[in-house]
Amino acid sequence: MRIFNQTRLNKIERVSFGEYATLLKQYLRHLKSRFFWLIIFMAISIVLSLLSPQILRFFIDVATNKLEDSKDLLRSFLFPLAESLGQDPLVTASLLFIALSIVGQFIWLVTSYLSQDIGWKTTNQIRGDLAQHCLSLDMTFHHQKTPGEMVERVDGDTTALATFFSALVIDVFGGLIRLGLILLMVFLEDWRIGLAMTAFTAISIYVFNLTRSVAVPIYAAEREGYAKLFGFIEERLGGIEDIRTNGGVPYTMSRFFKMIQEVFQLNLRSDIIGECLRSLTRVLFALGYALAMGICIWLYQNNFFTLGSIVLILAYMRQLQLPLDTISQRINELQHATASLKRIEELYHTKSGLKDGTQSLVPQSETNLHADATPAISFSQVTFSYVGDEIVLNDVSFELREGKILGLLGRTGSGKTTITRLLFRLYDANQGQIQIAGIPIQNLKQADLRRYIGLVTQDVQLFNATVRQNLTLFDDQISSEKIISVIDNLGLTSWYQSLPEGLDSMLSAGGSGLSAGEAQLLAFTRIFLKDPAIIVLDEPSSRLDPATEARIDLALQKLLQGRTSIIIAHRLGTLQRVDEIMILEDGHIREHGDRRALVADPQSRFSQLLSTGLEGKDLPDERVQAFKEVLV
Repeated sequence: MRIFNQTRLNKIERVSFGEYATLLKQYLRHLKSRFFWLIIFMAISIVLSLLSPQILRFFIDVATNKLEDSKDLLRSFLFPLAESLGQDPLVTASLLFIALSIVGQFIWLVTSYLSQDIGWKTTNQIRGDLAQHCLSLDMTFHHQKTPGEMVERVDGDTTALATFFSALVIDVFGGLIRLGLILLMVFLEDWRIGLAMTAFTAISIYVFNLTRSVAVPIYAAEREGYAKLFGFIEERLGGIEDIRTNGGVPYTMSRFFKMIQEVFQLNLRSDIIGECLRSLTRVLFALGYALAMGICIWLYQNNFFTLGSIVLILAYMRQLQLPLDTISQRINELQHATASLKRIEELYHTKSGLKDGTQSLVPQSETNLHADATPAISFSQVTFSYVGDEIVLNDVSFELREGKILGLLGRTGSGKTTITRLLFRLYDANQGQIQIAGIPIQNLKQADLRRYIGLVTQDVQLFNATVRQNLTLFDDQISSEKIISVIDNLGLTSWYQSLPEGLDSMLSAGGSGLSAGEAQLLAFTRIFLKDPAIIVLDEPSSRLDPATEARIDLALQKLLQGRTSIIIAHRLGTLQRVDEIMILEDGHIREHGDRRALVADPQSRFSQLLSTGLEGKDLPDERVQAFKEVLV
């Protein structure tokens, strides 16, 4: 198995500095004040670092009585200062050097804090934007990606950008400014040493930049490998019960060890490249020091330099090493960021196949609930198939009037769930048209559509959040009084009273500690709070015991009253509350009509199902008769 596509990785484009600049402009504009102070403190830090070698040169030249031969810039400041303090110039220089070192460290700490703060704020903003974009993509995209892959994109790749944002300004831009000022100071000492150090700096930056083309594909492969590994782990953990019960552990572990071995190889290649870049940096600086020492010795021997000037140049060479070394490291990290940025950019450029509409739905209170009104739901010659699959729905047409309840029957794979997915516009039909309240579903705003329709399934999704957040789905506009009223209405009062912190009590992800009945009742609470005009029920009571089912029966009747509803039935007993029956077989509508009329017609498919059951098993005659009496 190959974790990554080498051909694809070799085609990874380098990110231009213009793209980085655009990214910075987009995400730093909300942090202008912090960015301003970062620039101020960074400038102060640079100035202080440049003054320290000048003080050191002054100290040495004064101590060796060579000040008159020196190009010292501080003599006009330090001598008057020492005289005013009544101190020896050497003592004054020493104290000033210590003071600048202490202040410089404090300024550097503040600068580093601001840099990290900006980095993580911008990164979290990108992470939020990326998560929102992923949620806007259609289900076809999500079926092609594992949750583990998406976690790596939203978290892993954006984390790689944190260093880019936090370090780019302070280390790269600030480093370049520092380099420029250092070279200027060296030129002021002697143009020959200045020219040599400028050439060395230019060559170093050029060499570091060349390494990007070598490293980016390797780093991209590493990130791709981790994404695949996380996707594999997430997928297997989700099906751990099936794996263990069906003897799939040896195969799973074999695949797992194979994947981590390939990821290890990718990580090893990445580490080797990183170490090679660091070794290259050390070699370049060794050559730079040798060059600087050689020129300084020649200048000293020819009386162009004092001993203090040599110390000054070596100090500036050391300061030159710091930004160059840092820039090389940041370029190395920038290569990681480039790989992540290209992957994030690729995800951003992935567009949903579902274009949002522009029309709004009329609130439920304003809808016409009369039987002769425009149908609440209309399917007209709808044909649909999932990507690469056979046709699931074929030429499906039906109407459901306002306030009517439709019972949807059919065996597994007949297309019942697909109808609800199309109704929520998780997918678009391949052919035909779907209308809600007389408006083509493609013309409706998706947010309005999903507020207009409510869904209750057998599998209730609960989050690691408070009871309030789980019931309102994080809507802060719903009052506590309304929530508690609905809880009481559904018979959950005793459960609510047992909560240690009421609505602020925490629930575990997946509903750990809740019975299936309690979880289902919480799902009903959500629907009551949402108060939609159309309700889709995927046999929500099929997992409940008779006592719990009886508790919600009255509430369910109240919920369905006056609303258009579709009930996907897995049990014939559920159908006593529906007005119409529609039976699907192999993606076609086999039968659709009034429930009572179909029960009364012995030739109808529904009447036959009452005798055979939904899955084709014969029922006792007395049960068939009992069903018919209830349904009529």
